[in-house]
Amino acid sequence: MQGGMAMKVNRTYSMDYDLVIQLAKRVNQSDTVCKAVRKYLDEKDNFSLPDVPTLALITALQSRFSQFDPEYSLIQTLIAMHRPS
Repeated sequence: MQGGMAMKVNRTYSMDYDLVIQLAKRVNQSDTVCKAVRKYLDEKDNFSLPDVPTLALITALQSRFSQFDPEYSLIQTLIAMHRPS
């Protein structure tokens, strides 16, 4: 039930520590978790390439080549260019 009044239930789940730290910075942690879980459940079968971080895409592409292939070196350059300075 989005956008309306829904019954709320408190549950305890384990989360990775780094996520807890990031979540603590949010104003409404419960709302953030609800939206994230809803999105996951609604779209878990839908893969969206734009949702994948660029560096993850480049690294996955690089893994298709041997380190001796010219493509590997080219992708290594892209990775170096993508990293923040």
